[in-house]
Parts: sequence; structure tokens; C-alpha cells
Amino acid sequence: MSLSTALSVLGLALAFGIPTVGVYRRRAASDELDWSRIRAILLRNWAVFGVLAAIAAVSDSSSLGFRVPGVGPLVDGLLYGFVAFGATMMLVGLASRFAGGVVTSDASLLVLEQPVSRKLAVAVTGAVVETTVFYGFAVETLLGLGAGPWLAGAVAAAGVVLSRARWATGNALQWLPGAVVLAGVALWSGTALAVVGVRLLYDTLTTLSGDPDDYRTATEG
Repeated sequence: MSLSTALSVLGLALAFGIPTVGVYRRRAASDELDWSRIRAILLRNWAVFGVLAAIAAVSDSSSLGFRVPGVGPLVDGLLYGFVAFGATMMLVGLASRFAGGVVTSDASLLVLEQPVSRKLAVAVTGAVVETTVFYGFAVETLLGLGAGPWLAGAVAAAGVVLSRARWATGNALQWLPGAVVLAGVALWSGTALAVVGVRLLYDTLTTLSGDPDDYRTATEG
């Protein structure tokens, strides 16, 4: 195995290892969630982003997927991707309401109570870091290592769901259809930039306009 391939595999292990540890820590955690803890997680996510960017810069098998295939494909990916993703999440939300309510995490409810600047920090981090890590780095690395696009997209979607599971399992499952749609957008447009744009717009709108009364937590059943 070449050094480049080894670094790529190490990057994948880091990308999926961090949320896996987060799921374990959620189940074992007894301390109260507050903004300082969320801020620390945001900073850690950006640190992971920096490490993966460094690996992508020196590896032949990895990149962040920030290519621009052309103005047309990029704009189409943003437009059609937002429509597809937004419609999917809306349908999931409606179905969840009929099933008892949209499940969210305590962390999300806490964020909705924060000032606008903190809400934007969370929205931007999720849109840029989470999207780039899975739909950029993970997809490009798996394709570079010889995996097919279907496998790469499925693994990326699983990574997003895993990241959500660190906060609440029910919310993670409700994100599964949207995560699959975003994988399709990334593969169809040929760039992670389209997915970053879709998530940035969606996350900003939902975070700034979200009302805690519209959700229930997993502990409320």
C-alpha cells in the first residue's frame, strides 16, 4: 500500500470514527448539554475538516470534491438539488407528524434557543464540514480507491446518518432519505459544491426559522 493510499484510508477512518465515538459517548454521557459543549464539538469538526483537507492535498486518491464541472451543472445541481432535498425533507416531516411528531435532539432544541450568530455557526458548520467530509472527501476517496459510485454514495449517506445518530437515533433515521438524495446530487453534479450550497441554504433557513414547539425529543416518545 502506497503512502498516498494509506493516508486516504486513515482519512476515511477519521471521518467515520469521530461520529462513531460520538454515538458511544451519547449513550454513556450523564453531563448536561450546554452551548460550551456544542461549541467544542463545532471546533473539533473544523479541526477534522482541516486534517482531511491536508490529506486531500497530498494524496492521489483523495480530494474534497470542490471541482467546478461548469456553470450549468453547478447551477442545475444547486437548483434541482435544493428542490429534491427540500421536498424530501418536507415529506419526511409530514409523515413524521402523522406518526407522532418530528423527532429532534436536545442539541437541536438548544441551538434553536441561541442568538442568530450561534445558529449561523451551527448551520455553516453542518453545511460545509459535514457535507465536505462525506459527500466530498469520502466519495472522492472511495471512487479513487476503485469503489463504484453507488457504493460511494451509500457510504457517504451512511456517514451523515451516523453523524446525526450522535445526538438522537430517531432524528438520524428521519434524515436517511435526505442523505440519500444528497448523495445522488453529489454524484449527478460531479461536485460537492452543489451539495454544500443546498445544505447551506436549507440549514440556514430551518435553523433561523425553527421553533422548538414544532419538535419533540426522543425522550418524549
